[in-house]
Amino acid sequence: MTVTPERLLRWNRPGPRYTSYPTAPQWTTELSDSAVNTALQGLRDPCSVYVHIPFCREQCSFCGCNMVVAGRREPGTRYLDALERQIDALALPAEVVNVARIHLGGGTPTWLSPKELERLYGMLYRRFRRVPGAEISVEADPEVTTDEHVDMLASLGVNRLSMGVQSFDPVVLAAVNRPQAQTRVSDVLARARTHGMYSLNLDLMYGLPHQDEASLADTLMRTLEMRPDRLAVFGYAHVPWMKTHMKKLEIDALPSPEVRARSMLLVHDTLVAQGYQAVGFDHFALVDDELAVAQREKRLHRNFMGYTTRPDLDLVGLGMSAISEVGRTFSQQKSKLSHWWEAVERGEPVVEKGLVMTDDDLLRRDVINRLMCNYELPYAAFDRSHGGSFRERFAAELVALEPLVDEGFVTVDDERIAITDDGRWFSRHVAMAFDAYLGKTGGRFSPTV
Repeated sequence: MTVTPERLLRWNRPGPRYTSYPTAPQWTTELSDSAVNTALQGLRDPCSVYVHIPFCREQCSFCGCNMVVAGRREPGTRYLDALERQIDALALPAEVVNVARIHLGGGTPTWLSPKELERLYGMLYRRFRRVPGAEISVEADPEVTTDEHVDMLASLGVNRLSMGVQSFDPVVLAAVNRPQAQTRVSDVLARARTHGMYSLNLDLMYGLPHQDEASLADTLMRTLEMRPDRLAVFGYAHVPWMKTHMKKLEIDALPSPEVRARSMLLVHDTLVAQGYQAVGFDHFALVDDELAVAQREKRLHRNFMGYTTRPDLDLVGLGMSAISEVGRTFSQQKSKLSHWWEAVERGEPVVEKGLVMTDDDLLRRDVINRLMCNYELPYAAFDRSHGGSFRERFAAELVALEPLVDEGFVTVDDERIAITDDGRWFSRHVAMAFDAYLGKTGGRFSPTV
């Protein structure tokens, strides 16, 4: 590849990550609960479910998630009570529906005790019936995840774990208030493997305070010793206008754009050399992992939970700030815990914002997904799916791609658009060319490097 740090920086600009299209800044507070219930009545079979558990033991300074620091256990009981009420009241098309994926995210789902997790899955399984081969996954903080947690999760059908690691450098971890021991990470991974869990994932970050290339290289080396099936490696997004706790970080200790660019290349080169396949722009998987296979077979998809092998699943979100994507409708529940559980307890609307997609939104969502996940868009296949002519409908967007074509990042011919190997670093830029809202309405985004 001919991508250099200088080339990355020349194209560095703010842009969405496109976990959805239209992106969240375009959503409105005018979406009603009735619109959400109508969408749920048309839920496709099978569906997927996301449950947000907001509680954490401590506030990590880099965190961009919707979370609540909780030292006492009582909030967990109240939260589960409210979740049970919400699950029981869901306007599903049947009393019990089939589910192909259930994911617990946070926050820290393993902040809940093993018995509380048992109660939660009992609630879920009353309304959602697992199909054969269903993926049941949980995000975990290794420092609070005990052997008893892993054993209980396995007994409840959990077959995938994803752990936030970020770094193994003690100076970096202290700077972001993330106490963590490598031994606990490896112990949790080993315990999960004894239960037959697969596609085990670790999250890492670059761009953290005091994190230079030597620090990052050491973290990568320590991570590779554990040989996770997947890795998600994110650039730290400094967005203090959204997350005020980020103001506590030492701004002068953040790596320069030049170091961040070199870090991106270091991650890619190191992991690919060790047998991982780059999946999208921030994920890596062993070449025989189903995520890597899906990309090679051009059937990868991207949603709020990252890259996935299942593009056809409606997503039901449960809990504070959880997002649903059902049919044409995006909806997000109230993002402040006190507002969320008071609304649930009173039987009041819980939707904070959302959007019903137009026909044009659906077309553009498909374009962006195909290009960011599978790196190509054959016109004939797209025209068969949607009718009409892609090249006529998106003539202006094809012109907007010309600078990327000139750079060698994209090829455009009579049959398809394709992102080149070098262009994979710039897939977000390609997606931006098809974003009808970008630059026309509000929304601040982190840089692409």
